[in-house]
Amino acid sequence: MDKSKNRTFLITLGLIAIIFVAGCALSVTAWLRKKQTLVELERHQREVNVLLAGDNLGSLKDQISLTPANVDLAEKDLTELTDQLKSLREVIAGSPEAPLKPDNSTSASKLNSLIKQNVDEWKKLCADRDVKTPPNDQCEFGFRRYIRNAGTSPKRDLPRVDLQRIIIDYLFKQLLESRPAGAPLLLQSIDREPIETYVLIPEGKPNAGSYVPDADGSKNENDEFTPSRSFRRPGLLDALSFRIRFVGTTSTLRTFINKLRSSGHPFAITSIEVGLAKPEEEKLLATAAPTTTAAPAAGATAAVPDFFLGGAPAAGAKPGAAPKEDRVVVVKEKPAEFVIQFDYLTIPEEKSATAEGEPKK
Repeated sequence: MDKSKNRTFLITLGLIAIIFVAGCALSVTAWLRKKQTLVELERHQREVNVLLAGDNLGSLKDQISLTPANVDLAEKDLTELTDQLKSLREVIAGSPEAPLKPDNSTSASKLNSLIKQNVDEWKKLCADRDVKTPPNDQCEFGFRRYIRNAGTSPKRDLPRVDLQRIIIDYLFKQLLESRPAGAPLLLQSIDREPIETYVLIPEGKPNAGSYVPDADGSKNENDEFTPSRSFRRPGLLDALSFRIRFVGTTSTLRTFINKLRSSGHPFAITSIEVGLAKPEEEKLLATAAPTTTAAPAAGATAAVPDFFLGGAPAAGAKPGAAPKEDRVVVVKEKPAEFVIQFDYLTIPEEKSATAEGEPKK
């Protein structure tokens, strides 16, 4: 009986000790949490005091504090910035009347067929409009990768490659319409970014989810290029870069740029390079002619200003009749080589809150 009482007493004493130790542990934990809460409260209080006291922004002498008036101004600025962002998005969205939209449901084989069909049409249009192209059929309008290699087709990013095809068709036809009647034009190439060969940046790295050009530049064809300048900002603004190289007159270049500016489509020119046409290019255009002063034809009388004739009318002219003015081309415009690089701007699709919160399957 005594042993049973002792066992009960010891068990009771052990339970009391355990409860005491647990209470001490809980007290210490609560004290540490209270201390951490006080530290965070003091930090937030300091931040609030800084906001209330104000801060210097840039070169402003007066401090900007968190007063009701400043809060109203900040809300007004936010509203204006939101409206400006909306207007910029509308501009970048392009003309709603004639949008350049890809077929999001296209397949690789169908897109490959469309590319080859368009390239054939563009080459035929060059022949019909007397637009010169490099010899040996070197102009493939940015799609040499698929024209020269039978059976190949884009493997991914099909809608964006289809959009490139549509944009190149638009640019090429705008260039043809920009040439004045009788002006020479040599289309060297229309180049594009090979976006379907770019490398996807993995998660956890800067700009994750966007594509960058492959470091191995030898994989690119002659009509593919990496833009030296671009308005592309991952997550904010996307762009498809193109480059047109042609030999022609400055009037063709000027009209072409004006057409792009007034097209309603979000084209942004990033660079223009101008150079002298090479001798072989002039020979191909058959326009290489010396720049000389035109001499009067045999038997013709050179026009002499009235100042040297003492104001007397020319022989055989009727009194009071104005002398006929014959304009003679003195300097003939020579073609130049132009390289235009520009972006077609697009806005990345915004992910909805539900889509972002959905677990990955």
